[in-house]
Amino acid sequence: MSLVHRSSRILREDGVLSLLWRSVRFVWTTTVWRQELVQRLPVWALEFAFDVRSRLLSSMSDANPARPIGIDPDEIEYYHGSDDPWRLGRVLDGDWDEPEGRFEQTTVYRSLEARFLEGVDWAETELYTEYRDRLERGDPYWRCTTEAELEAYFERIDDLYESMAEEGYRSQRELLADGDADPRGENTDAVHPVVQEIGVNVYRDGELVKKGAGFHRLAIAKLLDLEEIPVTVRVRHADWQAVRDEIRAASSPEELGDRARAHLEHPDLQDVVPEHWRASTIEPTDRPDREASQTDDSEDDDVPVPRR
Repeated sequence: MSLVHRSSRILREDGVLSLLWRSVRFVWTTTVWRQELVQRLPVWALEFAFDVRSRLLSSMSDANPARPIGIDPDEIEYYHGSDDPWRLGRVLDGDWDEPEGRFEQTTVYRSLEARFLEGVDWAETELYTEYRDRLERGDPYWRCTTEAELEAYFERIDDLYESMAEEGYRSQRELLADGDADPRGENTDAVHPVVQEIGVNVYRDGELVKKGAGFHRLAIAKLLDLEEIPVTVRVRHADWQAVRDEIRAASSPEELGDRARAHLEHPDLQDVVPEHWRASTIEPTDRPDREASQTDDSEDDDVPVPRR
């Protein structure tokens, strides 16, 4: 489809603001992004850009994806898989909010558990075997195309574990501020390191489900029993966004419905819930059981090379 026809369709179906935003994004991605200058943007400029986008596009959340939220890593029980949705800040209706499987049953988690809790050599883990076999078949995992790269890959996971065990979880903002640990060279999953924290989607019931960057970091945070980690929210279900909208529009907790009041302590709502409202919290009901497939998603390109 030509640019003219595509622009006409966007204008007709989504309106002038959507066309304006997509035009800006097209120019940006075909010039600045390919020159990798976007990674040099100061954090405030990135936040401003996301704020502008949320005001221009109704399909985006009011929440800024460049501002991570803090959660207990054990709150993430499932992963979403390799399919859409993934776009940062997007709000999406429909029945997409079904997980692929349990995070702690992925090859990544099981292999790191064997390595760091049981002392197993990397060569004896599922993850190493999988990538080695792919090398031998001539179909290597794209991050490890030679045996030397494979060995270096697992050495970096060792380094990551040691770093998190000694220093705790260091956010991407902290790494950017540290000249000796600049994460830009390792940033492969997002337009800027600040939005390359461990990624999650938020389902309609408020459940936080792993999506995108950070499989290794989340696995290690769980194995180390860390109390809190920063996460980037990628996509919210429209029903969950409605809870955010309801809280933002209310002047007191008495104006809220039972569902919104039951979630006042939810980590994705702390930017919209006034501190003095939280005493009004009603305990949320238990999460529904998930009849999720146990299909392993560990070899998806969503899994990034870990960093310190």
